[in-house]
Amino acid sequence: MVTNFFMAGPERVTWEIVTLENGARCKLSVVHSRGTIVEYFATAADAMKREQELEAMFLASVSPAPRTARAS
Repeated sequence: MVTNFFMAGPERVTWEIVTLENGARCKLSVVHSRGTIVEYFATAADAMKREQELEAMFLASVSPAPRTARAS
């Protein structure tokens, strides 16, 4: 089992990767203020890759939008 968290703005988002009983699959759980995301994977490496994708999405959602120059 691997457990960790990250901060997305003021929100603490926790995640956990667990190997299931038969050892053939892994479960990724991501807990945030609006609920829980649960996904299943063939390997822990696949679950970790998905966690990184989800973390990037959470972080992008709280980052300010880039400023663009306006034409006058």
